[in-house]
Amino acid sequence: MHIPGNEIRRIREVLALAAGRPVSRHEFGARLGIPADSFGVDTMESDGASGPLAVALRYLSQGLLGFRGELTEWSYQSTFHERWPTLLMRYWWPRFTAPIARNYGPARIDFVRWIDEPGDCEAATLKAACEAFKLRMPEHP
Repeated sequence: MHIPGNEIRRIREVLALAAGRPVSRHEFGARLGIPADSFGVDTMESDGASGPLAVALRYLSQGLLGFRGELTEWSYQSTFHERWPTLLMRYWWPRFTAPIARNYGPARIDFVRWIDEPGDCEAATLKAACEAFKLRMPEHP
């Protein structure tokens, strides 16, 4: 697998848009484990990437606007021997998993485990999830 440099640059730019703040080449490279030397992100953004780094970048880009393809936003599923859905997962950035509590009254998100740091998107993302699946918000997100 090979990812061209212009696509790597686009991944970094779209990640910055999703995060709501600039993501410098240095920070992007540091998150990927790339040294900040002459073979760092500048080289990668001009020459592209292959091998494990390309796979990591492809995974990183999933769920970002413009890279989602056929990736669905939500997965709402039950575990074995359960009649009701018990787990909500969001596959778009910022990704999370959340168990569904069905004690008494309407179902609610019990708690949230963020896969990506949600930043300022946390409340809006949880609100969208609760509206989409008719759930109450978690008591302690």
